[in-house]
Amino acid sequence: MRTLLGTVLLLLTLTACGARSDSGATSSSPSSSSSASVPAPPPPSQTVGRPTQGIAPGDDVIAESQVDARSLPEGYPRSLTRSLDGKTLTLQAEEGGCRHISARVGEQTAQQVVVLIAVSSAKKGQMCPDYIREITVPLALTEPLGTRTVVLHQG
Repeated sequence: MRTLLGTVLLLLTLTACGARSDSGATSSSPSSSSSASVPAPPPPSQTVGRPTQGIAPGDDVIAESQVDARSLPEGYPRSLTRSLDGKTLTLQAEEGGCRHISARVGEQTAQQVVVLIAVSSAKKGQMCPDYIREITVPLALTEPLGTRTVVLHQG
């Protein structure tokens, strides 16, 4: 009696497994033929030098030749955009954990605009949460930027 019951259970298990593999084969067959007809994705963009993400509508990237960041230490943010009217600069940066970024406009002359950037970090040995987020720091100018140079300084 035990042998008969074991044999029946074994046959039921094999039959159920066979039914699953058959139904899986038929359902995957149409999708594999439909995936063959899907066109290949277009090649990556050939645009170089201008970021395509992270810029607010109505803003424009400031040319590298118009930004003087020579006095900034390594690791300080250097990415700037400006509003279309030129009266607002926006510093784009990454901060997280115990690293915080702030910036303010310093001296403004007919030739240049000074932007002071501060990066604060945690005390040595302090535990910091593990995250990074993108931030934007708006910087209002008294006059449109025009052709003036943006000079970035630590401060």
